[in-house]
Amino acid sequence: MLRNYKVKKIKFDRRRKTNIGKRELSELYLDKKLNYRQLTAHFKCSRNTISYWIRKYNLPVRNQSQTMKLFVNRPEKISKKELYDLYVIQKLSITETAKKCECKYDTIVRKLRKYGFANKFSKGKKVEISKEEIRRLYIGKKLTTYDIAEKMGCCQASIWKKLKFYKIKRRDSCSSDYFNIPSKKLLKELYIKKGLSTWNIERKYGYSRSTVHTHLKKHGLIRSRAEAHRRYPRKDFKGNTLMKAYMIGFRIGDLRVRKIWENSETIHVDCGTTIPEQIELIKNLFGKYGRIWMKKIKSRNDNCYQIEALLNESFSFLLDNKVPKWVFGRKDCFSAFLAGFTDAEGTIGINMKMAYYSLVNQDKELLIKIRNKLGSMGLIIPKLILGSKKGSPRISKNRIYYSNKDCWSMRVHRKDSMLKLLNSLEPYLKHSKKTKNLKLAKQNIMERNEKFGVR
Repeated sequence: MLRNYKVKKIKFDRRRKTNIGKRELSELYLDKKLNYRQLTAHFKCSRNTISYWIRKYNLPVRNQSQTMKLFVNRPEKISKKELYDLYVIQKLSITETAKKCECKYDTIVRKLRKYGFANKFSKGKKVEISKEEIRRLYIGKKLTTYDIAEKMGCCQASIWKKLKFYKIKRRDSCSSDYFNIPSKKLLKELYIKKGLSTWNIERKYGYSRSTVHTHLKKHGLIRSRAEAHRRYPRKDFKGNTLMKAYMIGFRIGDLRVRKIWENSETIHVDCGTTIPEQIELIKNLFGKYGRIWMKKIKSRNDNCYQIEALLNESFSFLLDNKVPKWVFGRKDCFSAFLAGFTDAEGTIGINMKMAYYSLVNQDKELLIKIRNKLGSMGLIIPKLILGSKKGSPRISKNRIYYSNKDCWSMRVHRKDSMLKLLNSLEPYLKHSKKTKNLKLAKQNIMERNEKFGVR
C-alpha cells in the first residue's frame, strides 16, 4: 500500500496543478523503485510533472541501463514446480506453456533445459521433412524456424540443420521477404503521424518490436527521446512572414516565451489574462500547432486565467524578446507586427466623441522606433507621454499593481493620421473586440469628416 503524505506548503510552485513532496517522491521513486507510469497514476499528473519535481529535488535520475534492468529485462519468475506441472503433468506444448506463463517461446525452452525436464524437443524420434515441405513453410508461408519446429514437433535447431542441409538460403532480417515486415509507408503512419511507440506497434499490429526498430532506423524515422515520450502531437509553424511578424508583435506585448530546460525541444508560451477575447485569440493562434492548457488562478478573485501552449522548435523565433530588423524593413511586415502589438498592448476607442489610438509599454526605445516608422509613412504622431513612474500604483478590478519600470504612452488623435493607421492595421488585426472597435473608430472619423471636413 502507498502511504498518504501531508504535503508541506513551502517551496511549492503555485503555478503548478500538482505539487509533490520530496519525502514522498523519494520513497516511491528511489526506495520502492516505481516507474514513471506508476508515479503518474499515483499522483494523477503528467510525466513532465514527475520529471520536473525529480529534477527540482535533485533526486538521482535513472539512466537507460538501470531502467532496462528494472522494467524491461526483468528475470522471468517461473518456478520449477509450475513448469513441471504445465509441461510434464498437463503435457502442454511449449507454445501453450509460454502463453500460460506470459513469456516467450525461447524462455520456456531455456527453463526446461535449466530444470532438466528436456534437452531435445523431438521426443526421441527422428524428424523427416522434405525439401519441398520446408521450402513451402519457410519461403512460401514465411514461418519462423520456431513456428516450423512447433508444427513438426522438434527443436528449432533441427529446422536450422534441415535448412542448411537443403541449401535453403536464410532470410535477411532487413529484407522485405523476411517474416512480417512493416512497410515504410505504414511505419510513417503509425510511428510519425500517430505517434505510437515501438511497444504499441508490436502489441496492436503484431510486428516484432526489434523488427520495427530495425526498419525505423533503416528508413531514418527514429524519433528523439523527447519526441518518443511526447503525449500530445505538435506541428511545425506553417504561417508566412506576415504571420510571423504578427506573432512577434503579440509576443513582445503580452506573452512569456521560454524553454523550461536548456536542451528542451519544447517552446513554452504562457500568459495570464482576465479578458475572454485574449484567451480565444491565443487558442486560435497556437491551438492548431500544439496542446493548449488553461486554468483559473484560484488565488485571485478577478476571474484571471493562466493559459499555456506547448509548441515545437519551429517557434524558436519567439524566444528572443527583441524585434528583428526585418520587421521594420517592409511596410506590410511592420503593419502586421504593429497589429500583433496592438492586440496585446494597444487600445482603439472613442473618447469625448473622438476616435483615438493608444499604445502603452515600458520599452521606451521600441515605442520611439514605432513612432518614427509611422512618421516615415506620413502619419503625424505626438511625442511620447510618461504614463506612470516606476513604483506608482494602478488599480484594476479591485487589485492594486505597482509598476516596476516607467510606463510610456504613444497616442494618436488626428483624423487623417488615425485613418491611415487604422487602414494599415485592419487587414492584420485579430483581437475580436479591437477589430470591432476599429470599425467604430473609422465610422466616427467618417462622420466627423462629413461635419467638419477632412482635417
